[in-house]
This record gives sequence, C-alpha cells and structure tokens, in this order.
Amino acid sequence: MIKTLGELLLENGKPLLKMWNVSVDEGKRQYVHHQHTRFELTVVESGHGEYTTQKATYPMNPGDVFVFSSNEVHSITRVFEGGLSLTNLHFEPRYLNSTNSEEHIENYINFCFFHSSDFENRIPAEKATNILENFQKIKTELKNNDIEYPVAVKAHLNLILIDLLRNHNYSSTAVLEKTDSIFNIMNVYDYIDEHLCEEITLNDLASIAGLSPNYFSHLFKKNNGISLWDYITAKRIEKAINILQHNRELTILEIALECGFNNTTNFNKAFKKQKCLTPSEYRKNPTLLYH
Repeated sequence: MIKTLGELLLENGKPLLKMWNVSVDEGKRQYVHHQHTRFELTVVESGHGEYTTQKATYPMNPGDVFVFSSNEVHSITRVFEGGLSLTNLHFEPRYLNSTNSEEHIENYINFCFFHSSDFENRIPAEKATNILENFQKIKTELKNNDIEYPVAVKAHLNLILIDLLRNHNYSSTAVLEKTDSIFNIMNVYDYIDEHLCEEITLNDLASIAGLSPNYFSHLFKKNNGISLWDYITAKRIEKAINILQHNRELTILEIALECGFNNTTNFNKAFKKQKCLTPSEYRKNPTLLYH
C-alpha cells in the first residue's frame, strides 16, 4: 500500500519534492537495478529487512535511515515476517538550487549526484537522531500546510544535508566541470519535463544551455552520472509510473504516447530494461517497484 503524505510542486504541477509511506509485504525479492533521477531519503518506520546496493547488503531496522544519491542503484531484497513500513522522501536535485546563489549551485549539484566512496548508505537509528528529528518535522510541515511551510520544509531538509556532510562522511571527492552555463543547464531540466511527450533533440537542448551539442552531451553526463538519453528515458518511465498508479482507465498504448514513446513495443522494452517488469505487471502490483 502506498500513501502520499505531501508534496511540493513545480509550476507545471509536477512534483519537485514528494514524501509518502509504503507497506512492503514479507518475502524475498529479486535484486533489481532500481534507480531514479531523484535524491532519496528513506526511514524505516517498522519491521525488518535487507537493502542491497552495488557495494553491500544492509540490514533494515526501525529508525534506520537510508540515503541514495540520484541514479544510485538500490533494491530491497528481503522483508522479514510482519512486513516493512517505510517513509520515503524524494526530491529533484534542482530543488536545492532554486534559492541558492551561483557560487553554491555547483556544490549542490555535486551533492545530489555524488558522495564519498566511504559513505555508507545506511545510517543506523542510534546515529540518526538529528536526521530523524528533521525528517519528522518535514512530514509535519507537509501534513499541516501552515504559512510558509515550503520554506520550513527546505530549512529542515538543509539541516539533514548538513548533518550528512558533518557527521556521516557524505562529502564527495568528485569534481564537476566549471561552467558559466550551469544555470542554463538547470533550464534544460525544465524543458525536458515540459516536453516529455514530444520529440526532444540534442540540438534543442544544447541551444537552451548555450553550448555546442557535443560539449553539452559531455557536460550533462559528467554532471548527472548518466547520459542525456538515459536521463530522458528515466524521466519518461517515472511519468509512466505515476500514470499507472493513478489512472487505470488509460490503455498501455495511451500511456506510452503520453510519455513520449511512439509505440508499446518501445515502451515495454524501456520499462522492462529499467524496472525488470512490464508496465502491465506493475499496474497489477505497484509495490513491486518499491525497492
């Protein structure tokens, strides 16, 4: 069962930040190379299980916090008797950029896409007191919607990120390529979101960024950890997942066209490559994709 707890939206109505609770049934689960373009914070509310990444398999216990940078592979591979209850917070990397000056923007992008090789994705409950406190405050702000609650959400999120840097060895040694076009690259993300159902060309995106196509493609991959076309496909699959969750009337073909795929064959192939199951299989059981 999936229950949305709150979200902050872009002007086009798409989530910039989203928090939800999910219940995962007990049992062993296939290790799936699950990843997404958003930064993820997950808190184990109750139950026990195992989380597997490309580096390690971690135990999941109540109060544990799991942190995954954008595009980092992770998968719940086992849930013990009684099941798991998890609260998940996702946000787009540009969420951190929206109110920061140019001198800080590259550090924030770096934060979302890279972390230290020594960083452990699991922060056990006994070491996560500050994170859990601010995580709960974000949940309360999203629930109550009091005056200036988006400002409060960002303030508590920033405190979590500072705690990761100061107390959990999160800081990345990766160096992003410096460029005066970094703000224009932020505009590329908006353009992709707004035109997912249309044909998107490298020349159009490079023009928005004010760069040559070859250099833009190189810079995009360097800053995001994946290629431009893998990013666009991932965003289209994320949009499809949202439609599959909330609209049971649309056919698979209609969803494919809405998300920028020209036929069901290409849609099914891309969906299965990323998620290891078909859109129809996911529609029957949405919790299969909570990893």
